[in-house]
Amino acid sequence: MKYKIGDWIVYIDKNYSKWWKEQSGISLYGKIGKIIGIDNDSLRYLIEFKEFIDSHDSNGKGKDGHCQWCVDIEIISLDQLKLKKLLEEK
Repeated sequence: MKYKIGDWIVYIDKNYSKWWKEQSGISLYGKIGKIIGIDNDSLRYLIEFKEFIDSHDSNGKGKDGHCQWCVDIEIISLDQLKLKKLLEEK
């Protein structure tokens, strides 16, 4: 797996974020969260977002309304994003 529990991430999948916004009224794009679980069998990460996203708590593993399962192409580490932005500015 690319990331580990405790890593801070940013949600970057525009297509799913658009679909989620149509369903819940909340865009996931650019939201910051923390990895609180990993399912190695399905290669998914359980993210607890800092903001309410109208989702679930993953059976009590996270804060209610703040959790979502994601795959690695939907997210980027907060540190990687900061570095990418810094390099783009130069």
